Amino acid sequence: MKKFLFNSLLGENKWMNSSWLVFRIYIGLSMALGAGLPKITAGLTAPDWFIKQVGEIGFTFPSPVFWATISSWGEFLGGILIAFGLFTRIAAIQLAFQFFVVAFVWYDNPMPILGMYYQQLLFWGYVLIAVAGAGTFSVDYWIARKKGSEKIIKSRVAVAIMAGIIFSTTAIAQTSPVIHPEELNNLRGSWKGRLTYKDYNSGNETAIPATVFCQRTNSESRTWVLNFDYPGENGHEHMEEYRINKEGTVISNQKLLEKIILPDGSLKILLEENGKDGNDQKPATFHHIIVVSASKLSITKMVRFEGELAFFKRNEYQFSRL
Repeated sequence: MKKFLFNSLLGENKWMNSSWLVFRIYIGLSMALGAGLPKITAGLTAPDWFIKQVGEIGFTFPSPVFWATISSWGEFLGGILIAFGLFTRIAAIQLAFQFFVVAFVWYDNPMPILGMYYQQLLFWGYVLIAVAGAGTFSVDYWIARKKGSEKIIKSRVAVAIMAGIIFSTTAIAQTSPVIHPEELNNLRGSWKGRLTYKDYNSGNETAIPATVFCQRTNSESRTWVLNFDYPGENGHEHMEEYRINKEGTVISNQKLLEKIILPDGSLKILLEENGKDGNDQKPATFHHIIVVSASKLSITKMVRFEGELAFFKRNEYQFSRL
């Protein structure tokens, strides 16, 4: 068991192991800080959008919340363990399983081998690490040979830790997603659809027709203007602005938490802000989820009241291009 956990198939070649160290740190920290950390910053449980995805795949027993939370922490802790080379094979096996599900089950039409998916590349990367082990520049190597030459082992572990710190600093600086005004170009034009919202008095959902016209005032502007109208609901039209700061990390005082391209090519961005909501104006955290493609646009507002764990849907716009 000790041999399986801590030994490596890479041998003692220093150039091979140095390259392996760089690869291991990159694939570990990119997972921990780029995928795992954003999912656990809101609390101990996974975010609602991820819980929904996990439930749609079929992980419903004992609950999607359980599996989504396990997966989020697995991405974060598993990536950290791989980066520093501790229990490397165990961490790689669990991440390989997670990304097998993402790459070959979650996709509607997965293309093994030929599918140019980032998730599929991650799957094969973790399979490779699970087979090869951590290499000589790792904590696993020190554990496997702790009865050997202490000076050699300690120096290698020190190199691994220093490299980890350097790569951690770089990765942390890049974990915050960034968006540019041009990435929202699909917003431009007229849209027609409906607004569905929760009535706090009755607790029921109500749907009404809605339209929106989106424009960027000029090619240099960092602001998108959205003019909403509600046919048959005179006097309720209003305007919203998506003002993107120079760093691309904040949109109209809302922090950008996530920016991803979905499998269908749509751009999805997740924004967060704090405020008050409800008839009694309770303190709350808001998540605004915008998904836009050439033909579809959705804008969803999620609310989590102070002291509660879960978000619920406050309202949602669903539009098609006119």
